[in-house]
Amino acid sequence: MEHNLYTVHDTGVGHLKIIDAAKGVQAGIITPRGTLVTPPIVSGNTVSFIVQKNDGTRLGTVHKLPSGSLVNQYRA
Repeated sequence: MEHNLYTVHDTGVGHLKIIDAAKGVQAGIITPRGTLVTPPIVSGNTVSFIVQKNDGTRLGTVHKLPSGSLVNQYRA
C-alpha cells in the first residue's frame, strides 16, 4: 500500500485544506462538523481531530486522505 505525504491546514474559516506535500498542491478539503478543538493530526493516509458541536458535545473524527471521506467518528 502506497503512502503519499499529506499535510492538513486549518484555514480558520471552517475548512481544512488537504495539501499534497510532495507536489505542493491542494488535494482536497474537509468541512468539520463543528468548531475545531484540537489541531488536525495526520497519520499515514488519515487525519483525525476533535470538534465541538453547538450543543457543547465533542466529537472525534477520522478522515481518509486525500479524499477527505469520513472513516470513523467517536464521542470525545
